[in-house]
Amino acid sequence: MRQALRWYLVWNLVAFVSVVVAVIGVSWFVARHEALRNAEITARAVARTIVSPLADEDFRAQDPSALARMSQVLEDRARDGSIRHVKVWADAGNGRGRILYSDLQPLVGQTYALEEDEYAVFGTNETVSSISDLQKAENRLERREGQLIEVYTGTRDATGAPILFETYVPTDDLTGKMVDLIDVILPFTVAALIALTLATLPLAVSLARRVDRGQQQMSHLLMNAVESSDLERRRIAQDLHDGIVQDLAGVGYALDSEARRLPEDAVLRTRLEQTGDIVRNDLATLRTLMTDIYPPDLATKGLAEAVRELAVDHNLPPGFVRFEIAEPLQPHPMLDRLTYRAVRESLTNALKHAQATSVVVRIAQDEAVMSFEVVDDGVGFDPSLDGPEGHLGMRLISEMVVNAGGALSVHSAPGAGTRVSGDLPL
Repeated sequence: MRQALRWYLVWNLVAFVSVVVAVIGVSWFVARHEALRNAEITARAVARTIVSPLADEDFRAQDPSALARMSQVLEDRARDGSIRHVKVWADAGNGRGRILYSDLQPLVGQTYALEEDEYAVFGTNETVSSISDLQKAENRLERREGQLIEVYTGTRDATGAPILFETYVPTDDLTGKMVDLIDVILPFTVAALIALTLATLPLAVSLARRVDRGQQQMSHLLMNAVESSDLERRRIAQDLHDGIVQDLAGVGYALDSEARRLPEDAVLRTRLEQTGDIVRNDLATLRTLMTDIYPPDLATKGLAEAVRELAVDHNLPPGFVRFEIAEPLQPHPMLDRLTYRAVRESLTNALKHAQATSVVVRIAQDEAVMSFEVVDDGVGFDPSLDGPEGHLGMRLISEMVVNAGGALSVHSAPGAGTRVSGDLPL
């Protein structure tokens, strides 16, 4: 439950941060749009009421008095700080413009290439605006001022010839508007999120408790299933030992006794000896089966020792199985049983089906996970197809591992061996 609540609070924190970033982004977008719109309105008004009437033939001819009149009027207009710099352009053809007037005197008479959308507004009533980083050639004298809002407004001079009026507006208003918007929007948004979090927190706690109880119930059910399975295995092994095994052992002794009473060349003696061999082989098979199905005492032996004894139980030659167990392993009764069963089933499948020459068994444990792996160098198979006969046990083990909150995977390919690996949360 604590983990679920931690994730709930973490995601709420992520939501807070996301909302703050979104509010800042929206405020910047709105403030930018508003600043550009205001700059365009100012530029169009100045172009129509001041620049167009004063841009007469004398102005085009660069008459000093005409330039002085234009400069005086524009300087008066710029005293309130709404306009930083101005330029008046004439169309020089081929996408280029010639500066007829600028408050920066060295630019007057210079010709520069214009952007396609800027050049397109010559002689129209259209406006193009952007926040400029002042990196164009025409801005070589303004670059020290950082960013400015750049507005190109199309108009015509007093003679009807097309001209282009350019203004540069400071971005102070943009920053101020953005801060104002953030001050208005952000507190209400954050307050609403906090209220929503506080309102849903009891529901989150209730759901987390339900999930926690459900997981505990599933864990108890799984433990009961494992214990019931172990109990049933013990009962079956006990019944075999006390019943069929004892009976077959008695039949074997009786057959040997009766066979010894007959002459060595008697046909019946030979058949009795053959029947005795069959009974003894079946008895050995049953004893091996009893060893396989009887659950080891993991509480006494420990998982590591019980897993190592699998090599002895299967009468495997030395070195056939290599155990890599990161000891010491802390005991976890249910998980130890699941791990032991998964390793035993994987090793049994490798011995029966893989035609392997070596097997590696790995078990490790940390604070959060019990992990195991069984790797063989056998013939392998295609996991997308039905596995070899007898793999039902592996599917049952996989379901139990999943029910315990873990994961089990089988990686194999024809001729490439098989690797069975799993993780169980502690």
